[in-house]
Amino acid sequence: MANATDFVTTLFDDTSNPSKITVGLTMAVKALEKGHSASVILFIDAVKLAKRNALDEIDIGAPFKPAKDLLEKFIEQGGNVLVCGACMQHNGIKESEIDPRFKVIDGGDVVDLMMGATGSLQLS
Repeated sequence: MANATDFVTTLFDDTSNPSKITVGLTMAVKALEKGHSASVILFIDAVKLAKRNALDEIDIGAPFKPAKDLLEKFIEQGGNVLVCGACMQHNGIKESEIDPRFKVIDGGDVVDLMMGATGSLQLS
């Protein structure tokens, strides 16, 4: 079971939509900066972002920071990156391929997180 969280950002797209990735991570960092706990959940094609170094080349430019920097700041400040296990299986991604700092969750965990969160941003 994933930890409870105040703010949840859900991402559904892979690197083909860098703006959604960047905005989602930016808002998740902002939630932490405001003193809230925060989680980012990767669904559907966004589970490809869970692979090591997947965000290295994503930079949509000012005023936004590169996605890799946002991810590092998010994790350093206590944010959780959660990955849909069923979506991983659907996309042929093994747990051994993903960043070890991320946690694989299931549908029940997602429901619990969303029901317990006081805010969310869903980028689909």
